[in-house]
Amino acid sequence: TSDEQAHEDRQDIKDEQLAHKDDEQAEKEYADFEARVRRTIYIDHLSPLVTAQVIKASLAQCANVVSTEFIQNYTIQYEIPAAALVEVDNVSQAQAAVDLMNNFPFMLGGMPRPVRAVFAKPDMFPDRPRKPGLKVEFSWVKQGDPGYDGMNKLKGLARRQEAENMALIKVKWLFLYFFTLLIMYLYAHY
Repeated sequence: TSDEQAHEDRQDIKDEQLAHKDDEQAEKEYADFEARVRRTIYIDHLSPLVTAQVIKASLAQCANVVSTEFIQNYTIQYEIPAAALVEVDNVSQAQAAVDLMNNFPFMLGGMPRPVRAVFAKPDMFPDRPRKPGLKVEFSWVKQGDPGYDGMNKLKGLARRQEAENMALIKVKWLFLYFFTLLIMYLYAHY
């Protein structure tokens, strides 16, 4: 029994050492991620025709683009990128790119309106690592639990917002369709 106890104690020490190494690695990984966030900009109002090469060529005058990641818009059914996270070499280049896009009408891909640029935030990255020291707990909510009514309201709100977004998209496409028909009619008759 004393051999078993000694073996369990050694195993507990090994487990603690592994957990400490995992915590150190998680802290290093999160610090690297924070450095990446500081040198990344978020560009919004992009044309659907804009590609990573177009963004790289457009920003070549003030920054060296390391990577471009288009953000998928989950509120619509179609895969039309309208925003991108653009990582540059360093923070000063990111600042120069943001200043250029916000102080002058900077257009990408022939878009008739200028794009917007801000510094990225950690929540914008889909592949962000877990913050060290943060523990998440999950539990099932049953009918009659204190949080059940709030959860039902959130589900209803999400469904309503999805329906509203789809209605707006349909109206937009109908407007574009009828506007195109009107232009064609006017062109043909005048």
